[in-house]
Amino acid sequence: MHILLGLGNPGPKYDRTRHNIGFDFADRVAQDSGQAGAWKQEAKSLTRKITLAGLSLLIVKPQTFMNLSGEAAQALLAFYKVSPRNLIAVVDDIYLDLGAVRIRTQGSHGGHNGLRNLMEHCGDEFTRVRIGVGPFPPEQDRADFVLRKYGSEEAKILQSVLGQAKSMIESGLSLGWEKAGSGFNRRTGPRDAEP
Repeated sequence: MHILLGLGNPGPKYDRTRHNIGFDFADRVAQDSGQAGAWKQEAKSLTRKITLAGLSLLIVKPQTFMNLSGEAAQALLAFYKVSPRNLIAVVDDIYLDLGAVRIRTQGSHGGHNGLRNLMEHCGDEFTRVRIGVGPFPPEQDRADFVLRKYGSEEAKILQSVLGQAKSMIESGLSLGWEKAGSGFNRRTGPRDAEP
């Protein structure tokens, strides 16, 4: 089994905010899988099981709030006896341009509190899918920026990325994350990327 962990904050107050792109990604993979099922409450998370690339995938939206995401992940890894190497975390990244994608199998938390907590509880041997929500204006408060709702033009760019969510995960599971990264990684959003 593999676990797809979309990081975000629970509750309608945080819908359509930059910090919740991980939840949006998880929702989109579940939706585009075309498989029937409902979200289930377990281990401080909402979970949904699907099959992707011939493998069992548990899609997870922690309900602990962002800064405690590692607690939920650790509980699920232990319960399902899954290695952290089979964990895929999807997070927002304020240092990447809006809609940019970066897939890595290692790296630091980069100041992201959700990733920091995840690494504290589960180690660092997991895959990171970073979705750009920047650029972050340095004069702004970081918390205000990530918790602000994005506008309609920004939503269009992010929807373009989310439309590839299932393909990204499917590619990583079937071809490996290095190949998936070479196919999907981009420094700029869809509108700015070179053809």
